[in-house]
Amino acid sequence: MRRMPSDAPMTAQAKAALLLLLTGVICNAATIPYMSVYIVATLGKEPWLISVYASITLTLTLLVNRQYGEWIDAGAPVARLVLASVLAFVAAVSSILLFPNFWVLVLFASPCFAVSNAAVSTMYSYGRLLAERQGLDVPRYNSYLRAMTSLGWMLAPAASFYIASISGASAVFWMALILGGLWALLWFVVMPKRFSSEPRMQAEQAKGTTGPANHGLWLAAAVCLAFAMAHSMSMSALPLFYIREAGLPTYAPGVSLSVKTLVEIAAILASPWIMTRLGARNALRAAAMLAVATFFVLARVETLPQLVAGAALEGLYYGLFAAVGLSYVQDFAKGRMARATSLYMNSLFLGGLIASPLMGLTAQFVSFGMAIQLSTIWAVLAFALLSWTRR
Repeated sequence: MRRMPSDAPMTAQAKAALLLLLTGVICNAATIPYMSVYIVATLGKEPWLISVYASITLTLTLLVNRQYGEWIDAGAPVARLVLASVLAFVAAVSSILLFPNFWVLVLFASPCFAVSNAAVSTMYSYGRLLAERQGLDVPRYNSYLRAMTSLGWMLAPAASFYIASISGASAVFWMALILGGLWALLWFVVMPKRFSSEPRMQAEQAKGTTGPANHGLWLAAAVCLAFAMAHSMSMSALPLFYIREAGLPTYAPGVSLSVKTLVEIAAILASPWIMTRLGARNALRAAAMLAVATFFVLARVETLPQLVAGAALEGLYYGLFAAVGLSYVQDFAKGRMARATSLYMNSLFLGGLIASPLMGLTAQFVSFGMAIQLSTIWAVLAFALLSWTRR
């Protein structure tokens, strides 16, 4: 159930949840982008094995996210699930340091990373429940949660690649292990150990298991899947498009990512104001139209100023989607908040899982620029599904 926005000040517990989320995101973001380099450059494996590792990790993440959502809705203490993710991260990084072997990575570290990845969805569910319980403005607090995620991804990958360039792969994972220890310490200090969904929500969840299918929730998740496919397809094509086809310097993708992330955080923080005036559905429709314009601009980039303009548009549409999309899906929860949140997160992971091979095939047979232009299809599909959900 959606509560009316409140002017209640943010409590220390709500601020601590943001810090705990940021730390967990930094831990995962410090390792996830670096794994492809580690597999090829350090372990000496063929590039196609990156897809094996990524497919296993993403598939398991989808399953763990779903199961975590079911447990939270059933009243399981959220702290235990977050702790499992923390310990899984530490175990994964430790195994890489102790046994630098591809099969150890796939058979042990990959499942552990999948459990660790589920921490983000769990913290989103915890944040939503906490905001409702403390009378906070839910859309605004959701925007803070999303901003912490973007901030972590802005800081951690750059730090990992810089450390790798001066000290090697092992230094990256030692840094990750230290961050994992900090994550565990923060969990011990700030996470309420008995926090769980309210009896009201548990009762509604129980009714939902025997009631009619929640078609609205699945349509809302499909909207997020379409946005995720558009974003993943363009994002995976852009670095090589800039360097190989647009002829820009090798540092151009880094500039693009920095500009995109900065604007994305600003858009996320502005999303509650936009939702108040447009509503969640219309805000997402605006994001879909912005996405179409963004892909048109990005596919025609030839200079660095054009790159900056395109990256700013990219951050604007995706930041708006990222923050509003979370609240939009949760509004269809019907008492099963964690399930709705896990569906939102799974739509993002699934979008990447589907879009990356499509991008590769398009780039192989046509061009990276064409892959960016084809991302428009998914943005248009998101707009069409948003219109359909009005029914």
